[in-house]
Amino acid sequence: MAKGVHRLSARQIATARTGHHADGGGLYLQVTKTNARSWVFRYERNRRRREMGLGSLTAVDVQEARERAAEHRKALARGDDPMAARIARKAAKRYTWGEVCDAYITKASEEWKNDAQAAQWRQSLKDHGPKADLPLEHVTDGVVLACLRKIWMDKTETATRLRGRIERIWGYAHYEKLVTGENPARMKGHLEHALPKASKVKKVKHHAAMPYAEVPALMAKLRTRTGRSAKALRFTILTAVRTEETTGSDWHEFDLDKARWTIPPERIKGGKEHVVPLCAEALEILKSLPKDKPPFRLSENTMLYLLQKPDKLGFSQYTVHGFRSSFRDWAAEETETENFIVEMALAHVIKDKTEAAYRRGQLIAKRKVLMTAWDAFLRVIPKPKPE
Repeated sequence: MAKGVHRLSARQIATARTGHHADGGGLYLQVTKTNARSWVFRYERNRRRREMGLGSLTAVDVQEARERAAEHRKALARGDDPMAARIARKAAKRYTWGEVCDAYITKASEEWKNDAQAAQWRQSLKDHGPKADLPLEHVTDGVVLACLRKIWMDKTETATRLRGRIERIWGYAHYEKLVTGENPARMKGHLEHALPKASKVKKVKHHAAMPYAEVPALMAKLRTRTGRSAKALRFTILTAVRTEETTGSDWHEFDLDKARWTIPPERIKGGKEHVVPLCAEALEILKSLPKDKPPFRLSENTMLYLLQKPDKLGFSQYTVHGFRSSFRDWAAEETETENFIVEMALAHVIKDKTEAAYRRGQLIAKRKVLMTAWDAFLRVIPKPKPE
């Protein structure tokens, strides 16, 4: 065991970088490359080193982690193996599907890019997966297939994601020795014989874009709404980013004094850091939000639901992603901005080597002019033409 206990201060816990940081007595704070923080307990048993997860920092505070570590040290002093005892407790309990889903998502979210991903998993499993109160051993081939068949033909992409999520959760339960047998959600050699190929039934849909001349009127409607989803949609349109870049954002990415939003490479489709110059209205939206939680932590379809549902805005023919095309069309037709500047604003990867050479810098000043002009355009509603 490491000498001394309770070594880590609150500041050290909050600012610790990637790696394992000893609190003493076998307790460590683990920080991943994605800055996820969790507690682990390390010990040796029969000359074999073992490591137990004690929970994420968001779910288990330092005091509780220290208490759990102390209990494990007592168990070791009695000659017991803490990990073996945990496995025995699990084997003795009957788990429900919902409990296993929660356990897997809590564990996996420590490595995921943002909390929105966990929210998306929970929502899709709630909407389309097996019932949460179903005993784990009752999640059989027939149950999984019944869930998938309901949405396989008309919501193929959602169905394929759901199948993969069920497979991973069930696989986790099998690894933890909570259930035995073959994975009922496996595709190869199993569900592939019962379901049509997704590539054959999936219709390719291009993201429908609202004509840019109509976007200011939409923005005016959104300004009358005070909900977080309306603010998120306004912000997404103003910054011309992708849905997941908004919903996955966190306060540490924003510099409100410099009016900049730095999206890390792991959250960008092209895999490169993207800096967004924030226009005046985007800043107003951010300043209106509470700072005790991420600004736009919403599920993946919340903004789309607001835009398309008849009892909301009712624009069923358009998508949130389509506003990036609206922005591009506006920039091409209403401004003299060079194309590569517009492409930079959209965080697109440029394949042309000559043009890409101009993109070695972020060209923040030029893009700020462009985003300010977009902000100004969206504030003015065109008057109807006389008949």
